Amino acid sequence: MTDALVTWPYTSAVLLAGAALFATLLFALARFGIPGVDRISANTIQRLAKNSAAPIAGQLANRAADLIFAAFVLRLLGATANGQYAVAVVTWLYLKTISDFGLSVLVTREAARSPDRAGYLLGASTLLRIVVLAALVPPIAAYAVGGTHLFDLSRASAIAIGLLTLSLVPGSYTEAINSIFNAHERMELPAALNVATNLFRVCLGLAALVAGFGVVGLALVALVTTTVSTLAYHVALRHVGVRPVWRLTRSEARWLITVSWPLLLNSLLVNLFFRADVFIIQAARGDHALGVYDAAYKFINTVLLVPTYFTLAVFPILSRYAASDQTRLIDSYRLATKFMLIIAWPMTLGTVALAPLLIGILGGAEFLPDSASALRVLIWFLPLSYVNGVTQYVLIAVDRQRTITGAFAAAVVFNLGANLLLVPRFGIYAAAAVTVATEVVIFATLAVAVRRYIGYFNWAGIAVRPALASCAMGAVLLLTWRAGAIPATIAASLSYAAALVVSGAVGRQEANIVLALLGRARTVAS
Repeated sequence: MTDALVTWPYTSAVLLAGAALFATLLFALARFGIPGVDRISANTIQRLAKNSAAPIAGQLANRAADLIFAAFVLRLLGATANGQYAVAVVTWLYLKTISDFGLSVLVTREAARSPDRAGYLLGASTLLRIVVLAALVPPIAAYAVGGTHLFDLSRASAIAIGLLTLSLVPGSYTEAINSIFNAHERMELPAALNVATNLFRVCLGLAALVAGFGVVGLALVALVTTTVSTLAYHVALRHVGVRPVWRLTRSEARWLITVSWPLLLNSLLVNLFFRADVFIIQAARGDHALGVYDAAYKFINTVLLVPTYFTLAVFPILSRYAASDQTRLIDSYRLATKFMLIIAWPMTLGTVALAPLLIGILGGAEFLPDSASALRVLIWFLPLSYVNGVTQYVLIAVDRQRTITGAFAAAVVFNLGANLLLVPRFGIYAAAAVTVATEVVIFATLAVAVRRYIGYFNWAGIAVRPALASCAMGAVLLLTWRAGAIPATIAASLSYAAALVVSGAVGRQEANIVLALLGRARTVAS
């Protein structure tokens, strides 16, 4: 650490040069796009593969960079300063959720249905986001200023909250543009832009940390990065031929608010039950316990990328089927759910096996064994979380987003009550277990809505075979555990793949999909 501080001017110069390089790459991608992607066949399955694989691959690269960056943050900031920045980030998350107002999903749906309205939706949704954000400034300013006197909020946290709030202004336009790309099923370019943006942020962030700017420096880097990214996204609009129409009348604003507020409420409720335990742990167990729990969540944020981008890729297709072909909608939903379960189970069991290794690499011995133990409990939320993610978008596609609100409201009530009751006594392990149980509550309520508004859905027929394959994987893990965590995980993963075939979880239909992805299928639904 001392050597790093002595040589910080040189280290910072190298990192800033890297940031300049990635900024150049960002604008090159925005201007010229990705050569060759437009030659991909336009059939439905290949579009879905392109539109989900590219963002997932891009975000996996981003998460890899984020995890490396997090390791430096944990070591250079320390637990206390990391907690100060975490408070600012969670505050920013709530502000972002409210100012977005559910418009990201709404704009994607409406622009997919009516491409000629994309320019209007882009401009109007951006303006509405900024109006909502402006209304949030007084209360957030009161919290940032008053919190330093009433809630032991640090000055660094207050300044970081202000800078992160400012970053939402250009970020609002970026989110709107991203929705337009999603509606046009052009997810590959935003994915590439996000990778370049993230690498730019990591270089600037490391330079700020090495130079000793701490929490405030990280927040300032976020503001600069968001602004540069917004400029690049604006340049990239040329690839979809959309120009923003900067108009927001009262009637238009009323329509957007009326249609999107259930989506806002759903997003806000999701963030409430996912992040409310942060405040409860801090109050009941202190900053150290929160830091340990937060380290486990850094891996959770990575594994949640798969359903996020897969559902965004399938959402335009589901929206069209919802309006024209109920049978195709149900078939697509069934396949998507099955795919999510097949992916989720090995990730869950692999994380259970490798948790100590993963946490040790990220945070070091200071976070062991508690963070690894919490991760081993927390990861069991994954299979149902993946299924619930797809189900939400199916209900949105059939314009039943209000039914999701009831599910999330029940989840929030359960989550808050259980955390308040159990965390003071059992600490972070209770918080992890409550997160898993909350997914069960969400699934139970969403399943009722699916039965009512979409039709009969044979959950057991879809879930049993992937679950049996996961049991085979777990058995191999136990039998080979003495050989070491990594060899055991590799052997178990191979057994899982074999069990999928033997159990019939992967069969002729899945093989036909693979052939279609390779461009060899004779007939593919368009």
